[in-house]
Amino acid sequence: MKVAELFVKCLEQQGVQYIFGVPGEENIDFLDALHQSSIQFIACRDETNAAFIAGMMGKLTGQPGVCLSTLGPGATNMMTGTASAALDRNPLIVITAQTDVPLQYEGTHQYINTIEMYRPIVKWNASIESIPVLPKIVADAFSSALSSPFGAVHLELPHDVASKQIQESIAALPETQNLKRTMTALDSAFEDAARVIQLAQRPLVLIGRRASEEPEISAAVLSFVETLKAPFTETYMAKGVVSGDHPLHLQTIGLPEGDYVNTAFEIADLIIAIGYDSIEYGAKKWNKAAKPIVHIDLEVPAKINTCYPIKASLIGDIAGNLQSLTERMEQRHEMASVYQQLKDIITKDLRKSEESDAYPLVPQRIIKEIREFLSEDDLLVSDVGAHKHWIARQYPAFQANTCIFSNGLASMGVGLPWAIGAKMAFPNKRVLAVCGDGSFNMSLAELETAVRLELPIVVMIWRDGRYSAIEWEQENKQGRSMGIQFGNPDFVQLATAYGVKGYKINKATEIGEVLPKAFSEKSPVLIECEVDYTENFRLSERLGEFKSMFLR
Repeated sequence: MKVAELFVKCLEQQGVQYIFGVPGEENIDFLDALHQSSIQFIACRDETNAAFIAGMMGKLTGQPGVCLSTLGPGATNMMTGTASAALDRNPLIVITAQTDVPLQYEGTHQYINTIEMYRPIVKWNASIESIPVLPKIVADAFSSALSSPFGAVHLELPHDVASKQIQESIAALPETQNLKRTMTALDSAFEDAARVIQLAQRPLVLIGRRASEEPEISAAVLSFVETLKAPFTETYMAKGVVSGDHPLHLQTIGLPEGDYVNTAFEIADLIIAIGYDSIEYGAKKWNKAAKPIVHIDLEVPAKINTCYPIKASLIGDIAGNLQSLTERMEQRHEMASVYQQLKDIITKDLRKSEESDAYPLVPQRIIKEIREFLSEDDLLVSDVGAHKHWIARQYPAFQANTCIFSNGLASMGVGLPWAIGAKMAFPNKRVLAVCGDGSFNMSLAELETAVRLELPIVVMIWRDGRYSAIEWEQENKQGRSMGIQFGNPDFVQLATAYGVKGYKINKATEIGEVLPKAFSEKSPVLIECEVDYTENFRLSERLGEFKSMFLR
C-alpha cells in the first residue's frame, strides 16, 4: 500500500464523500488512490473555486469540506479560497502536493514553501513526512477545523512520500466528531448579566454570526428577545437566526457607511451581543460611543476593543446560557417607543421602490420578486458587490443559513462556486446565486462544473458594467470615481455556449415569470438583469437627511 492510499483511507474514516480540486503531476498518486475509494473527486476549473465549493460544503454540512491542489501555482491559486474559509469561519481541509523532500532544498521547479505561505491564514498546518503519525495528523486536522472558531487547516503531501510503499498495518483513526461546547457560565456571571440587563431601559440585541451555527440557538434567542421585548438586529451572516418578519426585528446591520439601524445603537443604553464576531462588522462602526456590552458567546473576545466595553459576559454554550439567563429575566410588555419610531421609518424605506416597473431594474423590485418566489428554507447565495448590501437590507430571511454571505474575507467570485456547494449539500432545496457582473466573471468557468454535475442551480446576474460598490464609496467619499467600468459578454449566449438555458429580463414583470421556468430545468440556468445602481446614491441621500434630523 502507498502512503497516498493510507491518506485516502484516513479521509474515508473521517466521513469524506467529496474532494474538489485540480489534478497535477505531483498529486497523481493521491488521485490514483481515490480511484479505488468511496470518495468522489470532482475536477474544478480553478483551485480558488475548488476551495470555495468545499468551504460551503463544510459550512452547510457541519463536517469539513476537502479540496486538493498540486504544488506551486496550484497551491497559490487555492489560497484565496482557503482565506475565505478562514475568515468566513467555514471548516475546510486543504491538501496541497509538494515536490520530493530532497529537492525542496535545491530550489527546484515550481517549489514554494507552502507550509510557511499558508501558515498565516490557516488554524494549523503540517507537511506529511513521518508515515506512522499520518493517521493522527489527519484526525488532528479535522479536529482543528471543527474547533471554535471553524476554519481552514492545511496538509502538504510531498510527491516522494505519497508514492512510498508501506505495510498495511497502519490503521486510520476513528472519525472526528464536531463536539458541542456545553460549558455553562457560573452563577455569579448570570447574576451580573441579569442585573445589568434589568437596569437597562433601552436594551438592544445584536445577533452575530456564531449564533447561526446551531439550530438550538435560534429558539433561545427568540425566547430571550420576546421576554425582554428588546429590538434586535443581526449581522449579514446571522440573517434568519430569528425571523426577519418578527415585530422586534429592526434591520440587518452592515452597510459600510451605516444604515437606519445604526441609529438604534445611539439610542441604546445597553447592547446585548449574542454570538458576535468582529470579523464581520467591527464595533467601531456601530458603537463609537462605547455603550456597555453584555457579551454572550462561546469565548471571550481575543483582543481588547475600546468600542466593545464588556460589562458582563456569559461564556460557553450559547443556547444553554441564554435559556438560563431568560429564566432570570422579568417579562417586559413592550418595546421602547423610540425604537418603534425607528422601526416605522425603516419599514417605510424598505418598501420604497418595491413595486417600481422602471427599467433598468431597481434592486428593491428584484429582491421582492425573489423573496416572493423562494420558500422559507430555499437557499439564496449572495456573491460580493453592491447587490450584497441590497440583499442584506431588503431580503427577509426566516431561517438561519438560508441567505448566505461571505462577510469575513468577502471575496468576489464566491457566488457560483458556493451555489454548487450548497446544491450538493442540499440537493432537494432550490438554490439561487445572485452575482454582480463583476463577481460572476471572476468564476464563470465553474459553470461547466455545474453543467457536468447536472446541478439545477439558478444564477442571476445583475448587470451594469461597473464595480458599483466601489463607485458608491468613491462618490460618497471623494465626489468622483475612476477605474470602475468594464465590458461584458452576452450572458444569454454564454449560457447557450455552455449548453444551458439563459434568460434576459427586459421588464420588471418578467422576473416572476422567469424564476419558475428557470427552476423547472434539470441543469444550471443563467438569468441576466440589467440594474439601475443609481439607487445606491438615492439611498445615501435619504440616509444623510435622516442622520441630520432623527437624533436632534
